[in-house]
Amino acid sequence: MTAAPRRRTTLVLAIVLAASLCLNLFLGGAWLAGRWFERRMETTTASVMRAYPPELRRDVLRRLLQDRAELRSAVGGLREARLRMFALMRADPLDRGALDAAMAEVRARTGALQALLQSALADTLAGTPAEERAKILPPNAGLGLLDDRDP
Repeated sequence: MTAAPRRRTTLVLAIVLAASLCLNLFLGGAWLAGRWFERRMETTTASVMRAYPPELRRDVLRRLLQDRAELRSAVGGLREARLRMFALMRADPLDRGALDAAMAEVRARTGALQALLQSALADTLAGTPAEERAKILPPNAGLGLLDDRDP
């Protein structure tokens, strides 16, 4: 075998190996991102739903993760809307009309995400026996936000 075909073979092999490495890194990253998203959802769901029994929380999370695309879209849309709102808050001069519109978008997207979560919760509760539902603990006072600590 002469030097030219050997170099060409080496070049082709190097390109194929580089492409394989890139594909493996991409797929590994996508897999890790999916696991990260699920772990974040578990953590967020656990903190938001601490008033509900663990079995009930697990079932709600399972229902939410059944349609990851819808959940990711809702979470991503809210995140983007919040970023736009905060950018408008920092802008100089402050455009009150644009800020009001951005805040309205954040409220709408928050409501859409809350509706998605409540729908999964209602679906779970529909199949949950009354004795399990009786274990749900309402907040001690206030709205159940920020621990509603007494002054």
